Amino acid sequence: MKENRGRPKENVEKKMKYITEFEDSRWHYDLNKYPRGPYLVEQLDTTYDKLEKLYYKLEKLKEPKYHENGRKKRITKDCKKKMEMVEKKYWTEHYRLFPDEIPKRRGRRQNK
Repeated sequence: MKENRGRPKENVEKKMKYITEFEDSRWHYDLNKYPRGPYLVEQLDTTYDKLEKLYYKLEKLKEPKYHENGRKKRITKDCKKKMEMVEKKYWTEHYRLFPDEIPKRRGRRQNK
């Protein structure tokens, strides 16, 4: 067994691409592109993935679309219907994950 004594080597190669794993996330580093921190953080907890996908889908549908000449496209009934459906799915998933945030019912009670 050889001992490393004395002064260390001068041409030590630094790892530029590596991944650090924690119990709930995975951090990707590339020090050539992003020297100050990770460029990607993956969450390994998948409970909120569906909610996040629905949120991004809703934001994409709300974003205005344009023609090639720069004019804004119309929002059709079909687009509005899609937005309403996605928004309804988003809020049902949200209230499933956070049941204490369900809004209280207002108004009079209905007689049965």
